[in-house]
Amino acid sequence: MIHGHGDDTYKFENIRINFSSNVNAQGINAGLQQHLKSCIQNLNSYPEPLAENLARRIEEEKNMPPESVLITNGAVEAFYLLASLFQAKKSLIYTPSFSEYEDACKMYDHNIEFCRNTHFSEESKTPFDVVWICNPNNPDGRIFDKDILRDQIQKNPGTLYVLDEAYVEFINKNISLENEAPDRPNLVVVKSLTKRFSIPGLRLGYLVCSPELITKLKKQLMPWRINALALEAGLYCISEDYNDNFKLPEILRECQHFQNELAQIEGFEVVPSKTSFFLVKGPVKASKLKKCLAEKYGILIRDASNFRDLSDFHFRLSTQSPEKNNALLNVLKTWKY
Repeated sequence: MIHGHGDDTYKFENIRINFSSNVNAQGINAGLQQHLKSCIQNLNSYPEPLAENLARRIEEEKNMPPESVLITNGAVEAFYLLASLFQAKKSLIYTPSFSEYEDACKMYDHNIEFCRNTHFSEESKTPFDVVWICNPNNPDGRIFDKDILRDQIQKNPGTLYVLDEAYVEFINKNISLENEAPDRPNLVVVKSLTKRFSIPGLRLGYLVCSPELITKLKKQLMPWRINALALEAGLYCISEDYNDNFKLPEILRECQHFQNELAQIEGFEVVPSKTSFFLVKGPVKASKLKKCLAEKYGILIRDASNFRDLSDFHFRLSTQSPEKNNALLNVLKTWKY
């Protein structure tokens, strides 16, 4: 899906509040900005062919074995690499979820089946070669139980589980299986550095899995996929120089308040979420609401109607500051549909 994602501000003029992107609303770190400015001269040289230094630093920081981390051009590249490696295999995708799992599988001729994510705990043995799961899930914020996931992975050694943890830092519970992935041959955990650190324009992520699988994936790679500034950003974000201003409790408190206030507006049904974003079912088609909010008020929401198993009336919101959230609430309270 080249088009149809959130954060499509390029389609509109004068967007002043962007609820459509799930990146950290606190914005890019000031120290990171200054660091990247100081690294402009690095553009005069080629970056490392496979971003090896950043991969080693992440392994050291997270106490993982060598050759268990592969840096990717955003988390999305990881999905296409894995789909390519398992070309023409049988895949299961829990829905609604991130569209790039399906798109990657279609590109590489997978036989795809879909299952509502509410049925996950009912599964035990699976006939699939690959299972794709987002945890916490985009777009509904659903959280898959860590113990159930681990049990599924253990019971199905012939199935590769691709676990997308792009938003795992946006909940107040430890559900990550990242540190278990190097020792589980049928588990890949995909991570994003763009969401937590608010740098989606740099396209930076990584995957964690067994060294044996890393070796296979590296054979598919072209050199210099990760640009020099993205590499510097990654190294800085995991360094001692990074002065973290990420205030998760504050973000989650505001998200709960935002959900509660919106649920009280007639015609709007909120799907409860314990992360920083949530789904809403509105009284009119999401495409109409999005167009109206963008053109009249400079407010951008994520039309979620193109997520499999959602309706034309669903849209997604990512929590912003109290002032910005209240601005949207005030518009919706008086909006005539």
